[in-house]
Amino acid sequence: MAETRTQAPATHFTEAEAADIIREASTHALKSRAHERKLTREEVLAMAREMGLSEASVEAALATRGKKDEDRLKLRKDLLGLATHGLSYTIVIGALTLIDLLSGPTWFVVWPALGWGIGLAFHTMGVTMGMARRALNVPEDE
Repeated sequence: MAETRTQAPATHFTEAEAADIIREASTHALKSRAHERKLTREEVLAMAREMGLSEASVEAALATRGKKDEDRLKLRKDLLGLATHGLSYTIVIGALTLIDLLSGPTWFVVWPALGWGIGLAFHTMGVTMGMARRALNVPEDE
């Protein structure tokens, strides 16, 4: 026969489990509200104190959050620059190819395509390496 008794909820949690429970409860409570309310820094610090967290730990979390926001903005800017570069390359080399096709048997378009393509490849490599550095938390000067 199948076990039909329900188990009693756990009464002890590790710190990681407690943090997950608080995070999930906060997410659930915020989703159930009709509108999103902005909290001040002081309100966040008061909530943290009620949970036994130090002001230093909250400040560290805020600094980490600020760094993540900066990284997201830099990534967006880098990717937009790379996309613009790639689009410019495609349009110009495409136009030069059409001119080359209509002008005769010479293939001068190969040289600008190759030169600019090398530059585009280095740009792509730079953006990719920057993304990898940020993902691995490697300082920019290494």
